[in-house]
Amino acid sequence: MSDSTTVRRRSASEIESATPSWRRTLTSDRAARITFYAAALLFWILLSAVFERVPGPVEVVAALVEELSRQEVFGNFGDTMYRFAAGVLLATAVGVVVGVVMGLSQLSRAFFESPVIVGLSIPAIIWAFLTVMWFGFGHTSPIVTTFLTALPFVILNVAQGVQGVSRDLRDMSSSYGVPLGRRVRHLDLPAVAGYVMAGVRFAVIMGWNGVLLAEWFGGSGGAGHRARYWYDANQYPGFAAWVVLFVGVIIILDRLVFNRAAQHAFRWRDTTS
Repeated sequence: MSDSTTVRRRSASEIESATPSWRRTLTSDRAARITFYAAALLFWILLSAVFERVPGPVEVVAALVEELSRQEVFGNFGDTMYRFAAGVLLATAVGVVVGVVMGLSQLSRAFFESPVIVGLSIPAIIWAFLTVMWFGFGHTSPIVTTFLTALPFVILNVAQGVQGVSRDLRDMSSSYGVPLGRRVRHLDLPAVAGYVMAGVRFAVIMGWNGVLLAEWFGGSGGAGHRARYWYDANQYPGFAAWVVLFVGVIIILDRLVFNRAAQHAFRWRDTTS
């Protein structure tokens, strides 16, 4: 079995090395991403040509440059990043604790299961309305919206990861009298590192939407507030400039930070395959 597996792996390696470099480049993940971005840009240009109220890329870039000249970008985006980071960090801290408790205890799982499902079912726009009504304008409502939007995703992923820890290892640690705190630190948390990263990744994406909506409806400053300013002024290039900037930042964060962190967290897959 091992010899045949080795032969198959060598054959696949030889086939890959025999493939022309230009073909490997064209069929790579980077080429697929570049193709998507080029197709999206082309689609955007076509939409702007067909619909008068859809600003084109040139108009949006000009509006963004104008916002930079007014010194509106860095201050407003700084407010958004502060609110977003605070909400996600709180959601991660609380979500990991609750998720571990849910995974370790059947009673805790029964207690928290319904609230987590309710949290998953409530869209970010509802939380934005509620937090603005509760806390008014300022930093609090975007932070709480981000926290409430992101929290269920962290809890669910961590709980599933803890439940997936080998029962044999748990039984062994219990039979040898390993304290619960040490068992959580050295067995459960390392085993669920990948699930925590997946939960944080979902939390970042959902929390990013939440902070935008909260700033749109009740933020004093921030990217969402500035986007609504241009929308209410019927100046769609300015509105689209903030939307493109907002989307671009989350794509960069996901590709450069969270994608690499997820690969590192799941590196055990490569060593065991």
